[in-house]
Amino acid sequence: MDNDGSQSADPDPARRRAHAVVAAVAVAIGCAGAALASPPAVRMPKGELAGEYWDLIARLDSGQVLIAQTAITNLGVGDRHAAAIGDLVDPDGAVHRFKRSDDPGQWTLGEGGRVDLRSVALDLGASPRRFEVARDELGIDLALERTSDAIAARDDGPCSFELLEPAAPASARIRIGAAAPVATHGRVALVHRWSSGLESDCVLRRVELFVLEPDLGVYFAETTTPAGAVSRRLVAERGGKVVFAGDPERASVRFGPGATGFATPEAIEFAAAGLAGTARVGATLASIDPTERLPAPVQWLVATRTRPRLTWLRAPFELVAGGRRVAGEAVAKITYSNPLSTRVAAHSEE
Repeated sequence: MDNDGSQSADPDPARRRAHAVVAAVAVAIGCAGAALASPPAVRMPKGELAGEYWDLIARLDSGQVLIAQTAITNLGVGDRHAAAIGDLVDPDGAVHRFKRSDDPGQWTLGEGGRVDLRSVALDLGASPRRFEVARDELGIDLALERTSDAIAARDDGPCSFELLEPAAPASARIRIGAAAPVATHGRVALVHRWSSGLESDCVLRRVELFVLEPDLGVYFAETTTPAGAVSRRLVAERGGKVVFAGDPERASVRFGPGATGFATPEAIEFAAAGLAGTARVGATLASIDPTERLPAPVQWLVATRTRPRLTWLRAPFELVAGGRRVAGEAVAKITYSNPLSTRVAAHSEE
């Protein structure tokens, strides 16, 4: 430290890089209990193709899996169309789908960040946060605790990202048809993305893994750009505290030979300090074309730039965390903005 209080530059490049990594991770996880500044619940970037998306993944003690995406987009006539689409999957594989799409003026953005499409609502500003479906054939009232600040955030460039919750404890009431609601509990991951244009401009494929165990939550993501560049993120939460947030030391997403189109991976592997895991990607839970929520003329226009597909799958996993072995079933999500071409490698590893 210089006499004027400024810090002298470390002459060792390797040590400077190590300090930079430590500082980045410290900021990401709120080192020494320092909380990150709360970001806006809804950012709504400007631009005729801009959009904002929240992905919610829940594993419930009832054996059900809830997957949902809520979106605000400027696609179509006027700004700020809102849509929600998702599935509640029963233990026997039965699927209960819900979807809602509202034009500007037909939905409301409440104080604090409640995106309300009347029969489907996501309340981002409440404590606890809530996700609600109120339809004749399906009722969902999910309340998830706020357990962490937004982490793994990237707030630059055309596509930005933050992980709001890696594995928040939640309570839920589920009603199927005219049956009485059933109370249950579970764990929920909540991911937030926003873009100034179509995501296809900066994302070709994204592979995500959500491990939602009672005392262990893991989020892994590998993103491939249209040019073939690959980036990865790993977040681990244990006992309600984030213990790792950053780039994994090793990671591999393995696809079968000649994987093209909307191919799903065979396995996902990752490792970081005190954590190593493998997941086998298995049966499909649900698959949707997110443009189905758009008016037909807009679908045709968007199809000239992007042919997206979202797929959620069961993913049996094994983890070693802090010397303890954990096994269970995670949820994998595969996002394509366009079908995979042969020019992008079907096997990525570092």
